[in-house]
Amino acid sequence: MKLYTLSLFAIVSLLVACTNAKELEPDVDVPQDTNVIKGVVVTDMNSYKSDPLGITSVVVDKNKMRVGVKYSGGCKKHEFELMGNKMISKSLPPKRSIKIFHHADNDDCREIIEEIIVFDLSAFAVGDGEITLRLDGWEEPISYFPIQ
Repeated sequence: MKLYTLSLFAIVSLLVACTNAKELEPDVDVPQDTNVIKGVVVTDMNSYKSDPLGITSVVVDKNKMRVGVKYSGGCKKHEFELMGNKMISKSLPPKRSIKIFHHADNDDCREIIEEIIVFDLSAFAVGDGEITLRLDGWEEPISYFPIQ
């Protein structure tokens, strides 16, 4: 009986964990009222400061990138910026480093916030061909094909 109860608890826990993980995945369609943050190209990304931020998922659809983020806060409004390095590699396809900057407005609250942020990637295109974006904090390279 004890083994049966333990097995049932493990299965229920697994199902709940899987359901919660799916909620963090970005939707393929962006609702019309979603705030889309435009990416900008800068000369030196190292001169900007960012509060801690975890990246849980990345999905590119046309010129938009939906990023699942996780951070500590809950008492103040947090702002996000997406910046890309002006320098690109001369590889095929070219590569550009990008980074999400998180501004927590000195929010000392400790609630873990998880949300989807939508960015416009248009500023990072090089002509109309593919470019590989290297997002700081995300292991996988991101292939971006600009849509005109």
